[in-house]
Amino acid sequence: MTMNWLLLRGLAREQRHWHDFSDRLAARMDGANVHCVDVAGTGTEHAVLPRPSARWMASDVARRVPGLSGAPRADERWSVVGLSLGGMLALELCRMFPRQLEVGVIVNASSRLTSASARLRPEGAFQLLRAACSVDPLRRERRILALTSSLSDAERERHARRAAELAREAPTTRMAALAQLIAASRFAPPARGVLRARLGFICSRQDQLVSPRCTRDLAEWFGRGCDEHPWAGHDLPLDDPEWLCERVARLAAPEGAAATPCGDTALG
Repeated sequence: MTMNWLLLRGLAREQRHWHDFSDRLAARMDGANVHCVDVAGTGTEHAVLPRPSARWMASDVARRVPGLSGAPRADERWSVVGLSLGGMLALELCRMFPRQLEVGVIVNASSRLTSASARLRPEGAFQLLRAACSVDPLRRERRILALTSSLSDAERERHARRAAELAREAPTTRMAALAQLIAASRFAPPARGVLRARLGFICSRQDQLVSPRCTRDLAEWFGRGCDEHPWAGHDLPLDDPEWLCERVARLAAPEGAAATPCGDTALG
């Protein structure tokens, strides 16, 4: 049986922003195949102008993943990890492909279950706008990481320089970022009882961009628990990839995504 994991990043971020998380996850999952796919408007798809719809973006992702777009194979298992906007698309994919997707792990995502001021904190929105107005990629990435990461200044600077290089190679246009932002603002979760995948939810308590209440609300909607990281920012796979790998592995276990009251899960 071949185990496959699909990783989806968030707003205006591409697959290379996972850094070594995919390798860590593959090792933690005993050599599972880990597939990073870019959302329309980013990375390999940076020339594509996405429609402002989470459902459209999820369909576009699925079109580029043979294990989802084709007929289900008895010798393959698929699961998905989605961060932020990627978490919304992960839920859409679980709705669209109930026979293919076994586990969905949703990290620091939001939905219309929660107020707009919590989905994008006012100060976070201001800083995000400042970053978007920066012409220089390095200055823009410094501002983004100051908002999304709790790492030290030195570590953030190192990652900002690398992210600036990626932005120069495959720039996300402002129109594409705006379309992704509109899609995220419109997202409502699938109805209860529709999804067959085992769902797990994870949030960062120190998220300055999106209130952790957003992920808690999603978890409660589906009757699930919510793992909470004590110090990481919005970009949890950057801040603490090993912790996230461990939590994903636990949630992927048959008993790991059992329905529990939100917030009751232990912190390691």
